Amino acid sequence: MEDLLERMLAVDQQGEALVKAAEEKAIQIREESSTELAKLHEAASAALAKECQELESQAVDAAQKQKADALAQAAKQLAPRSEAFTQELEVHRHKLLQELMAL
Repeated sequence: MEDLLERMLAVDQQGEALVKAAEEKAIQIREESSTELAKLHEAASAALAKECQELESQAVDAAQKQKADALAQAAKQLAPRSEAFTQELEVHRHKLLQELMAL
């Protein structure tokens, strides 16, 4: 009977040792997974930051091109109006000069 109790105690100790080993292995796996996830997160964050920077650069370039196009279009539209205004002033220039000289 004592032999049976000793064997049961030995089996119980082995079971506890196996449970402890399994818990240690689980902790090790969790730590390795956490480290791997942190690396993956870092890589994904870097890729996302790069992509955001590229998109921002493209948006800025497109806005600058649109601005340049709008300024060029405005200059085209302004040139004839400027010429017409100059011609209109030229009609009245002689009269304005005479009035200024009369002062």
